[in-house]
Amino acid sequence: MDNENTDVPVTDSTEAPARKRAPRRATKKSADAPVEVVTQDAPAAESAPESGDAPAEGDAPAGRRTRGRGRGRAATAAGDADASENTDSPESDDTQADNGRSRQRNRKRGRGRDDDFDGVSDDDVLIPVAGILDILDNYAFVRTAGYLASPADIYVALGQVKKYNLRKGDAIVGAIRQPRDNDFQNRQKYNALATIDFVNGAAPEEAVVRDDFNDLVAVHATDGLGLKGRFGSIKKGDRVLVDGSAGTARTTVIRDLATEISASATDAHLMVVVSEGLPEDVTALSRGVRGEVSASSYDRHADEHVTVADLAIARAKRLVEKGHHVVVLIDSMTRVAKNQLAVIQGSRPLGDGAVDAAVFSATKRLFGAGRALETGGSLTVIATIDNQTDGFPGAVRDELLDIATAVVTL
Repeated sequence: MDNENTDVPVTDSTEAPARKRAPRRATKKSADAPVEVVTQDAPAAESAPESGDAPAEGDAPAGRRTRGRGRGRAATAAGDADASENTDSPESDDTQADNGRSRQRNRKRGRGRDDDFDGVSDDDVLIPVAGILDILDNYAFVRTAGYLASPADIYVALGQVKKYNLRKGDAIVGAIRQPRDNDFQNRQKYNALATIDFVNGAAPEEAVVRDDFNDLVAVHATDGLGLKGRFGSIKKGDRVLVDGSAGTARTTVIRDLATEISASATDAHLMVVVSEGLPEDVTALSRGVRGEVSASSYDRHADEHVTVADLAIARAKRLVEKGHHVVVLIDSMTRVAKNQLAVIQGSRPLGDGAVDAAVFSATKRLFGAGRALETGGSLTVIATIDNQTDGFPGAVRDELLDIATAVVTL
């Protein structure tokens, strides 16, 4: 009996090989049936390691793959080992503390002024910015270089838009946070607006309770602009079509009219919108007009021409909401409608099939914004249009003639 016992090596419970889960069988067994375990004898080199150190519970011996609980225990043991190493390391404590502060700082960066949209800490350096707000479908930007998009634009969180009841065309004055040295690695394309100081020259809280342009009561225009000649009958709040052939003569009329309005209607805010114009005409208008000029030359994309006209009218509405008199000169509504067609229906040739009604609706919405208001303020829209009577230009002309209060033929 003693000899038989000496042939069996005495092993610790930790040296027992890991149990393997029974392979799945296709036949279905009852719940009371005993579990059948299929094992395979390990080679002598694996069952008796040369070194005296036994593998930890759940660890796989060399050259064998474990399944089921063994793999989960190995992962748990490895995770516990990593956790113990991180706990014992003082550098890891500092790293975790820094990561915690970074996560807390990042959570604060999504908040703003006064209600934690974008909390500003004492050590942040703020850079002042200003521009016109452009609200798109799911995001908003402050356009800092005119009405077209540029790399210097400032991202505005939708939470800030909702809090202050911001609208397209608002003049925003605020600040962004100066990037730190370690921010350049993860810096996004646009800087985010950190604080809002003024909205249309007033405190941002005043924008929450302001009236909406569409809710203001329109009345017949009675006050004249003080112009002479063929434009002498134009009143504040009129919608005027300048009917003439395309060319430099029509652009010259717009430039001369802008000069006359600047001299006669000193209480009016003048805006000139040029859609798909010649670059030299854009330069001449920018230098010769005493007012706000927003232009897009013909080498721009169709959606950029639409953006300029749309954002300019939106800006005019925001000024009228504050009781100002605004005069907008547009050259030309035919080109604005043509670009609306390209955006809505693609690059289909003009006259090829029916035109989407949304094209005319968008064009009429811009031109039809002109009106005089009962509470004060007015928006006068004077737009040129091609004098063609057929095709797409003729259809645009007919649509706008229905809502025009005056027509001047060149």
